[in-house]
Amino acid sequence: MSLNAGEVIGDDNGWVGDAVDIAFRILDAQPVKKAFAESDRMIAFISSERFFADVIEKDPGLLPELYRPLPVSVKTFTGMAYLRLHGEAIADSVVVRAEELFPADLAGPVLELVPRKDLVGLRRHLTGMRIPNLAIMVSRALGPAVQPPRLDGVTDAWEAFLLLTDFNAGPDGIPPALTFLGLLAENAGGEPDAMIEGWLANQARSLRLAPALGHQRLTRPPIPDRPHLHLMIMLEPVSADPTRCTLAFWRQDDPDVWPPSLGGVREIGIEEVELRVDDVILETEGVWSGQSMSASVEFLLPRTLINLPVQRWAKEHETGQPQPLRYGYRLGIRSLERMRARHWHRAWHVRWDSMVKDPAADRLHYSGRPEVEDHPIDAILSDEHWVGLVLAKPPSPQAKPDGSPDELTSALRSGLPVVLWHPDAEPETLRELLDWVLAAESGFNELPDRRKLANSGMAVPFKNSLAHDLVVMWDDPKRVIVLDQPLIPTRL
Repeated sequence: MSLNAGEVIGDDNGWVGDAVDIAFRILDAQPVKKAFAESDRMIAFISSERFFADVIEKDPGLLPELYRPLPVSVKTFTGMAYLRLHGEAIADSVVVRAEELFPADLAGPVLELVPRKDLVGLRRHLTGMRIPNLAIMVSRALGPAVQPPRLDGVTDAWEAFLLLTDFNAGPDGIPPALTFLGLLAENAGGEPDAMIEGWLANQARSLRLAPALGHQRLTRPPIPDRPHLHLMIMLEPVSADPTRCTLAFWRQDDPDVWPPSLGGVREIGIEEVELRVDDVILETEGVWSGQSMSASVEFLLPRTLINLPVQRWAKEHETGQPQPLRYGYRLGIRSLERMRARHWHRAWHVRWDSMVKDPAADRLHYSGRPEVEDHPIDAILSDEHWVGLVLAKPPSPQAKPDGSPDELTSALRSGLPVVLWHPDAEPETLRELLDWVLAAESGFNELPDRRKLANSGMAVPFKNSLAHDLVVMWDDPKRVIVLDQPLIPTRL
């Protein structure tokens, strides 16, 4: 095949011009024919010097390093051409039938992006290779806009690679399967995997993806040493039917990616909320089954449902031996009103950042103290020293009808990220529990972990019911869901 470019003229006798003449001269050159005949290749590309310099040499995807200069002299033309012999024959020892290399249900057009012969060595290298943080790597390879698939049947790196070949490239043009290999090369062991990196570099060059892959590698965050996952479940009454509510959830599969994509929206009966939450948690655990990290379950609640006893809910009801959620997760609630009220968010960020910088336990304000009872709660909480509030009693499902600020509204509006209350504990007993919870050196920053630990009867000198019924609103402004679009549920 001869490659050239230039101006030509067409008439009834065909196309004429120097570009056509040179293309035919180099195609007819004896050194080209001899080199091709003596090789075991399928095709020979012979390029003019001009076309090589203007096109091939400037495009790494055309593999210019595989072309070699060759002097050509045919009739009136004498000059330099560039030869590439392509389509090497595969030795019998490495011939693998397609159905052996790829399962029938995965051998689709996406795999044809990479020549099958190039996958033989990769398959041997990846088969049996265990993947640290499998779900994180798959999630990062797909990107935040794609819901990760179930990974129940994925046991090694080759199966994960095959699974990802079924997904299209994102806006950067990089197929998720190649992104996965990049992550695997960096995280498979103590040192980068040289075989995977070399294979990936060759494919990146031939697919013209080297710059995109290089930028991706420089900008993606590292997988954290102590990753943590979040499942956020939103519950909201249906305005037209008070006996039903909307359940939506967002499952974080990569601890460094927020917000995750919407996992699903369902309309359910109020009386079955706990059971349907159980379904969501078990579905999530099916996806998280390959993870080795701790997790939180957070309930995003409106004021009308703020007193749902989520701290008493359990999972695995169908087994007949349900387990309380508080034993397996950091359990807390979040405010739906605050998440939607963007005009409250600046103050929220200010208090959160202040708490992270100075998490001292003395920044927790107890409402109902005699020395401040004559002061409006808004005035008290305007002092930026406070980052947490203990309510004197559980909040009412509705704000005060006269429009005056109540404690919960004031806390949310002032930006306090932590609000605590108990349905029936005496103030002094509750203070003793919270003193223990916040006694760690990191104070507020360890509150979710210490609250979970407080559920262990062996851990703290308090009655189980005291710790079990403690309600913790731990509201992180860095993990916000944008709720500016209606959620269309599937009615159950």
